[in-house]
Amino acid sequence: MTGRPRLGAVALAAVVVLGAAAALAGCVAPAGGARIVVQRFGNAAADPVVVSLTGLTPGEDVVLRATAITVAGTWSSRAVYAVPPDGRVETSSQQPVAAPYVRPDAGALFWSMTGPSLSQQDLERAWAEGQVHVELTAEQQGGRVAVAEVQRSPLAAQSVEREVTVADLARAAASAGSGLSTGGQEALRPGTLFTPLPTLVHPRPGVVLIDGDDDAASGAFAARRIAAIGFPVLVLPAFGPEGQIPGSAALSVEAFDAARTWLARDPGVDPRHIIVYGTGSASPLALWFAASEPDAVYGAIAASGPTAELCASASGAPTLLNQGRAVPCASPNDRIADTPILPLNRIPGPLLLACGTADELLPSACEWTRAGADERGPRATGETLIAQGAAHEVSAPPMLPLGLGDLPAATAQATEDARVAFWSRVTALLEGAIEP
Repeated sequence: MTGRPRLGAVALAAVVVLGAAAALAGCVAPAGGARIVVQRFGNAAADPVVVSLTGLTPGEDVVLRATAITVAGTWSSRAVYAVPPDGRVETSSQQPVAAPYVRPDAGALFWSMTGPSLSQQDLERAWAEGQVHVELTAEQQGGRVAVAEVQRSPLAAQSVEREVTVADLARAAASAGSGLSTGGQEALRPGTLFTPLPTLVHPRPGVVLIDGDDDAASGAFAARRIAAIGFPVLVLPAFGPEGQIPGSAALSVEAFDAARTWLARDPGVDPRHIIVYGTGSASPLALWFAASEPDAVYGAIAASGPTAELCASASGAPTLLNQGRAVPCASPNDRIADTPILPLNRIPGPLLLACGTADELLPSACEWTRAGADERGPRATGETLIAQGAAHEVSAPPMLPLGLGDLPAATAQATEDARVAFWSRVTALLEGAIEP
């Protein structure tokens, strides 16, 4: 993940084409006038951009700033570049003199911004649901010489959101013959469906996203990103309200099966290709369902988490219930070598595992990932992303300035690189599951 410029696979080819077109069109500013050039590959907050400058005074450093105005506050970043004799600065290939990143990066001014400390709800309002206005400015010799403005549409603009009630799921379960009693229905929990815009014409793989994380890797971000690339996704919370004793809010097999059944009946979903995705602490739950229900679940995605079914605590509190009984789990205090890894070789379709080697929340994340890849066997080749130098949140959508500000510059950039690589692989996995 050291190639430059750092862009997704689709955008990389587009950069070459648009860059050549820009050169042919004569993007160099008129004599004596500086200009900020922004090439965009989509308008959403997670879409890549390439920033460059022309017409600058050679031999004088330029200070490049980005300021983002959101519904929940203001974010900003600052970088200094030396200006070469031709008066051009290409952020995709030029090393910054001073910046919150260490290598050339085409869109680093966007993802490296820092802002206010916000609640999870306000983070989602700002970067998943709200419009973002970004102003770029260039300064030389203490004066502003160029300005550019970029509007970033919210992730929410690329999908339709609707609540899925317990009653909806109970009806789906009943029609499938699960025979849920009133008590069984109490094990269900409401979900949220995100469907792509424009509306799908042909059925596509559907995703059940078990949400166990917060910050920028939460279901609110991941689900909208999945819908934005064209796939329906149903978000199911992994755990109940905060304050409950460990294990009392565990997800039930009945809740997942009802959600999967309900999604499979959606006319826009191919019922033979259901993918389960677990965020954060729900990663093992996604892997458990994919390995335990291979006739109903086609593939799985899990990042930054264990590849074994671990208890919620050393006392044995479960994270998963089946007909009211705890599903066997291993102590989180046991060594990985002494813990039974989930039988990932049973998953019939694709599996994506990912981790960062500098994970600050789960330092053993990549050890778990490698153990899962070993259990998966030969098919793990190409399905496993070991992101060198990256921190915990490798699965957050790219270009969002969230979860990076407190990291060292090299770690933050490696994590952003990992996010680009991760979502490129998610896209490939889902597109590869489409029936011809």
